[in-house]
Amino acid sequence: MILKEVQTAAVSDRTIPENCTRSNVAGVRISVVVATFNRRNSLMLLLESLSKQTISGFEVIVVSDGSTDGTVQMLHKLQDQFGNLRIIDEVNRGPGAARNAGARAALGDYLAFTDDDCVASKDWLEQFLAAFEDTGAVAVQGRTTTDRLARSPLTHQMEILTPMLKVLPTCNVAYLKRAFEGVGGFDESFKSAHNEDADLVWRIEEVGKIVFAPKVHIIHPPRSDSFYKRARWVRGLESEFLLYYKNRDKYRKYRSISPWWNIYWNIFIIGQLQMIWSNCKYLLKPYNPYYFFLGIALVVTRWFNLVRFLPVYYRAYRSYRKKMPVKGA
Repeated sequence: MILKEVQTAAVSDRTIPENCTRSNVAGVRISVVVATFNRRNSLMLLLESLSKQTISGFEVIVVSDGSTDGTVQMLHKLQDQFGNLRIIDEVNRGPGAARNAGARAALGDYLAFTDDDCVASKDWLEQFLAAFEDTGAVAVQGRTTTDRLARSPLTHQMEILTPMLKVLPTCNVAYLKRAFEGVGGFDESFKSAHNEDADLVWRIEEVGKIVFAPKVHIIHPPRSDSFYKRARWVRGLESEFLLYYKNRDKYRKYRSISPWWNIYWNIFIIGQLQMIWSNCKYLLKPYNPYYFFLGIALVVTRWFNLVRFLPVYYRAYRSYRKKMPVKGA
């Protein structure tokens, strides 16, 4: 499929949903879409950084995915301060569904996605627009940095310093809206924050060029999570089977020969051994034996969970294989 075909197939209806506030910005060129769930403090920092952008003609659409921490009330109070802020309040359906809701309401020709725990550089949107105009791309990935000294075994952070164009994490990416619509947006079958971004880019690359633009800069500060959440991260790996059966050829090209190999070799063996090695730094500099033993405990617990969730993975394997059979599978 070529881009012209996608343009023809693109959804042209930009009717504003009933649960979305209206934009006060005329001539919107680019729409920022942020899905959020119970992170009002970090979301506030993101909004402050977006209020300092070097361009006008953009809107910020925040989609509350069933937040219960007062996020929506905070956003309504901020609308007088941020005239380009729009709010969608939805029941919890997962990040893919929330981002699609924001994209449907967007008025801009481009959709810029970031996460509610990030901070944007002042020229983030300006550089996105320049990259699109200079390259004719349908998708642009930016550079993401973090504070390495603030990391610990229980923090989540993202660092992208070179092209990672076969994943395009949603913390720092933008799409031509008609291309995004033409491929159907995020697949809402991916319920947890696992693999919906990889699935989207594998479809997007069929319709046009994807580029990496290092001047498009997002800061992703380390975010503290509970031990329980970090250990249960592997529960979401059942989505590997959905990703595989949707496009087996690209899965094998970009990820692994099969979901089983990816889970029980790349993650169970290689990934956790790399984490053990990384934790050894806490025995040197900066010296922090607590973090070292915490990291080891996290690895052991993940090993346990990867064995414990084997029936979950097997059910996903059988289900998706039956729903989406492929020749030779």
